[in-house]
Amino acid sequence: MTGCAVLAELVCARLTHDLSGPLATIGAAVEILGLDDPAARQEALGLAGEAAGQLARRLKYLRAAWGAGQQALSVAAIAAMAEGVLAAGRASLDISRVVAPDQPLGPLGRVLMNALLVAGEALPRGGTIVCAGDPATQLVIQPAGEGAAWPAGLAALIAGEDPLAIASAGGPRGVAAPMMMVLARREGVTVSLLMGGVLPLLSLAPPRSAE
Repeated sequence: MTGCAVLAELVCARLTHDLSGPLATIGAAVEILGLDDPAARQEALGLAGEAAGQLARRLKYLRAAWGAGQQALSVAAIAAMAEGVLAAGRASLDISRVVAPDQPLGPLGRVLMNALLVAGEALPRGGTIVCAGDPATQLVIQPAGEGAAWPAGLAALIAGEDPLAIASAGGPRGVAAPMMMVLARREGVTVSLLMGGVLPLLSLAPPRSAE
């Protein structure tokens, strides 16, 4: 039970961190709206609107990735929710090489959402996250950008390391990879790293019963 509490605390800390930025911008904009300066108020309205959009997108994505709902997910639906979210909005998602992107993912859905968050963490300066493959058999994820590198601990997680230990070591910023593995093990999704390029591909395979 202690481990569950630690993971819950880390997820909560990550949520508040990801949502605090847009909230702070909205708060600052509201203060400017009280000034007797039409130009400043107009600029503040624009900033507040942009921040509100960011807040809504992040909240929707993280609620689907970490919540307990049974939302029907497809690669296309996840890509729509991921716009402006991955790597704090610095990474774009390319799903052009996914077969049947509208196919329901079932147990693969939330695992994929967390895998995309992990890929975002692999791009400290932003870039592109490529998702390719067939949801019925295998999806692969490749982050591409300057300084791209999978987060520390990912290989150990996939090799069987305790997700709670990795989560405790990585802190709130690294909670997506442990969450990905917790969900994958619960849902029977096979996660692996495929060697062969500059950066290994992250592979997700659905349970055999879903093939």
